[in-house]
Amino acid sequence: MIFLRCGLRLLIVSYLLLIGTVQAENESLAAADRENLKVPVKLQDLAYGEILFDYYRGNKIKALTRILIAQKKNQFSHHSNSAELLSGVIYLDLGMLNKAQGIFKRLLTEQDLKHEVLAKIEFYLGKLHYKQRDYPQAEKRLTNIYASLPAKYRDESLIMLSNISLKRNKLEKARDWLNLISQDSEYLSYSRYNLGILWLRDQKEQQALPYLKKVFLTDKPSKIQRSLQDKAKIALGFYYLKAKQYELAKAQFLSVRLGSIYTNKALLGIGWTYAEMDLYENALTHWLELSKKDIRDIAVQESLIAIPYAYQKLKAMQPALSKYLSASDAYQAQIEFINQIEQEIQNNDLIENLVYKIAQNNQLEKGDKGIKDSGLLGGKFDYYIYELLAQNSFNEDFRSYQKLGRLELMLVHWEQQLPMFSEMLEANQVSFKQKIPKVDAYLASGSFEKYRLAYDGIQKDLEDLKNSEKLYLLATPKQKAFYDRIIRIENSLANIPSQMLDESQLDKPRRAWGVLQWQLETNRMQKNMGAYQN
Repeated sequence: MIFLRCGLRLLIVSYLLLIGTVQAENESLAAADRENLKVPVKLQDLAYGEILFDYYRGNKIKALTRILIAQKKNQFSHHSNSAELLSGVIYLDLGMLNKAQGIFKRLLTEQDLKHEVLAKIEFYLGKLHYKQRDYPQAEKRLTNIYASLPAKYRDESLIMLSNISLKRNKLEKARDWLNLISQDSEYLSYSRYNLGILWLRDQKEQQALPYLKKVFLTDKPSKIQRSLQDKAKIALGFYYLKAKQYELAKAQFLSVRLGSIYTNKALLGIGWTYAEMDLYENALTHWLELSKKDIRDIAVQESLIAIPYAYQKLKAMQPALSKYLSASDAYQAQIEFINQIEQEIQNNDLIENLVYKIAQNNQLEKGDKGIKDSGLLGGKFDYYIYELLAQNSFNEDFRSYQKLGRLELMLVHWEQQLPMFSEMLEANQVSFKQKIPKVDAYLASGSFEKYRLAYDGIQKDLEDLKNSEKLYLLATPKQKAFYDRIIRIENSLANIPSQMLDESQLDKPRRAWGVLQWQLETNRMQKNMGAYQN
């Protein structure tokens, strides 16, 4: 599951890089149109940019808080859908799956999910449902998007879909899903094994053999692939044993590797094969060897009862009785041991110690490997506890416990912060109330009206400039001095009676004014050209 969550985080980052890229294009979406979540977004809302900044820095709670505030204040003119989708991503990362689902369901249409990046988000949601055993939701999501996924994710989806069909006993449907897996997939071995087992369950040996005889098709199989091949041989061996094809069964059991985790089952199967052939001495050879192994293994426990059965068949009643009694004692000892484990869990700090050691040893590593038998509880308890811890249900419940622990820490943090926030809010309110009289006095003095009149004057000058009036406002300092001189001359001439002035004296100011007017027009053209180039 941790691997799943890490993969989801990487996918989320990839998606956010996609939607957060600033484009050089000048097109913008109309506010009434639905925001296209499949293309890079031209960053137009300052609030959204701040949110992405917080998210990339790892401040997810702060980013989510900013989203909620911006939504409340209607600060998203262009990125409302992207911001809400990001909130869904954060909810998902915080483990609030239902909240995230509601957002994704509302924002992502079926057409959106054909886009590879968005389909991968839906894939991870489906995988989370699968891990939590919510198979109807997992099947619905994975069925909708598996065809839009890259090969790796598509094949993993098909494996999950086939397993869901198996749980519902829909064998034909499971086979259909498995047959869609690509031949170069890392999941091909699992697919071939599952297909072979499905055909065996239908008693169709010839269809099963091509899959089970060669589970992996690579020249350098992995350890897991080799183990899967051994498991297939065990399945074939018991199938042949049930069908009374003893030589074929024996060949399958003998081909299991000695170092395999299925060696004990192979020894048990060989013994039963010889027993079915009435070769009880040969059966005893293998069962006696098997009985020397760890008593907690199921195959070993079965050998303890099979050994006296073989002696009985050989008419060796004394050894048979002795072995039956030994088996009974061994079984009783294991029952008492399991009861002891239950008492330890109920009465001591076994669970608390387990949680501490898991966290300390980092046992839940990426890859969904679960918890290994590595001395978590110490000595004799490990084997049976491992059987419990290896179950998917336990791992899911333990991860839920971890999420609750993180949520508790978060709530404690906010509980500590809220009093401080309340004090800050109260201080700001007091400060605001103290400034109200000053603001009222300022307004009563008429200062605001003075600035309003100045603003209106500036607006009037701008309108006049647009109408080619008051061009002196564009004058340089030298031109402004020249303008002021002409105005003074004109005012002086206006105070002199016209009969005392000749035409040449009146013509000089007009020529000077014409030259200045031409210069001011030139200034305006240059400013307009500069604005256009910028």
